[in-house]
Amino acid sequence: MGCPPGATEYPCRQVHQLLVFGSAFGAGVINSVAGRGSLLSFPTLIWLGVPSIAANATSTVALWPGSLGSVWGYRRELRDADRSLSPLAEPSLAGGLAGAILLSRTPTEVFDRVVPLLLIAIGFGMAAALRVKAL
Repeated sequence: MGCPPGATEYPCRQVHQLLVFGSAFGAGVINSVAGRGSLLSFPTLIWLGVPSIAANATSTVALWPGSLGSVWGYRRELRDADRSLSPLAEPSLAGGLAGAILLSRTPTEVFDRVVPLLLIAIGFGMAAALRVKAL
């Protein structure tokens, strides 16, 4: 999103920086508690005019250190976690790598058409998780 007609560049840029900072901070808080913080940071970047693939990568890279912080913060609890979850590490890393490669080779126009469907799928997945958790 560019500056509105008649606006000076400097204050407009400051507003954009505040929006990016606020959404990144909010996304980090959401990620540390429940995950899915990119549902806040990604649309903000899109709204500010960042191309969708760059916005996705930027959001992911920006939130990654917070994930490490969460792992560090929960390190004692993770020691006691069920060890049967350990085999999921390799497929998770492989899926992340495959997704990154696929994203880097996907044309922006295709990604722009797929993103709304992915967001809807995430919404359904979150709703289903809540129902399963309630059981």
